[in-house]
Amino acid sequence: MLPTDTRNDLPTQAVHSMSAWLTEHPQHRAAFAERAAALTNYTRASLRTALRHHALSVTRGALHCPRAPKPASAAPSEEVADCARRAGLVGRWLAVVEPTQAYNLLGVRP
Repeated sequence: MLPTDTRNDLPTQAVHSMSAWLTEHPQHRAAFAERAAALTNYTRASLRTALRHHALSVTRGALHCPRAPKPASAAPSEEVADCARRAGLVGRWLAVVEPTQAYNLLGVRP
């Protein structure tokens, strides 16, 4: 799950850029590397499962979702729905920045 403190600080709409949001919330930048490292095994297992069940595919060196994700309103709880909405926002931010820039903004090396 998305940590509650981060989820509460994320905007509900993409009115800020990722860079602007991280500038306003430096504590999340500082915590990112440790949190990302703690989720590595879970992320690997999730990606393997998604690839095995054809929920994701690799095309031209990138992950591709061949089917539309379920709307957040279909989530089993309000917390899961909120995480899905906020993840969508972060996904929109990441879609418009180069990966190297995103890593730099988050304070990690690719």
